Amino acid sequence: MRLTRLLPARLRRRLRAASLARAAYGPLPASSEVLHVIATRHGIGVFDEQWFAYRQLMLEHLTLASLDAQTHRDFVWLIAIDRDMPPAARKRLDALAATRPWIRLAETELKRDFVPDLVAWTREEARARGKGWALTTRLDDDDALHRDLVGRLHQEAGRYLKEGRATPAILSPTLGCNWVPSEAAGHRAYHHSPSIGLSLLEPAARVATVYRRNHSTLAQVLAPTGVSVRHIDGETLWWLYAHTGLSDQQRDGSERMSKVADHPHALELDAAALAQFGITAEGARLLRRTPEPEPQETLHLLNRRGLDVEQEIHDLREAMSQNGDGDAALRRKIAKLHAERRRMHEHLIR
Repeated sequence: MRLTRLLPARLRRRLRAASLARAAYGPLPASSEVLHVIATRHGIGVFDEQWFAYRQLMLEHLTLASLDAQTHRDFVWLIAIDRDMPPAARKRLDALAATRPWIRLAETELKRDFVPDLVAWTREEARARGKGWALTTRLDDDDALHRDLVGRLHQEAGRYLKEGRATPAILSPTLGCNWVPSEAAGHRAYHHSPSIGLSLLEPAARVATVYRRNHSTLAQVLAPTGVSVRHIDGETLWWLYAHTGLSDQQRDGSERMSKVADHPHALELDAAALAQFGITAEGARLLRRTPEPEPQETLHLLNRRGLDVEQEIHDLREAMSQNGDGDAALRRKIAKLHAERRRMHEHLIR
């Protein structure tokens, strides 16, 4: 059964109304110096409509809700998607972007293309807008930012630029919350280099983006090169990390969800706490009531196999670039591998 059929018609109408209300927000005046790009990967290499039905539920009522609620709205949200994304999922995403001029959908061929494509897009966009600096921020498609985080990032970036520094700076919001939507429970969490909200400020012409390294090692790798590392501290929970069974980090035996929900200091996030992330009571209730789809097998393993196929495609692309794009045999091999990649990821959900 499709997930959308599990939602009562009355609830679907109310959610549509809430979505339209959020869309009424418009952009604020732009910064004169900095282009801010919040970058998200959304289902690159996934072709299962049921996966998207639930994932886009989280995207809309967690990630998008938190960006709609930002008190400072001078940013571009670049969502990287597979060029062969399932039509129903693409239609739903296009509808969300249609009323939000700050959303950009960027098609990509492979997961490995995400970072170089993001680098090229950010450099060109900064040049076109006459921006000397670029601030890139990590955000997964099932997580949320505190409604004041964008403003705080801009504040910290402004302070840094006033110092006259020419080197990049890492801005790291250290305190957040691990959360299991289906259990409505979570706990405070600290990370020196989080996967949500971590940002890198760089001269636009040389931008390599916050995705240039794994989030856990970004500061350790860049600090010795002279990059400034600035933690955004205090008692504010700057990020909300949603733990679900659809995450490729939820490996067999990891028990990540139960470790969060059953944490000795776990607490229930009430409506006021979730509102700090732009999450409505209706949206939280919907996520709690909607059954999570059950994967056919651990998505981490499927992800690894998919990357192996991507590597083959990448190697053939490199061969084509050396032999000329007119090599029909190589094009057929690449098309065959793309078909295999699609087949592997068309039926992820039972």
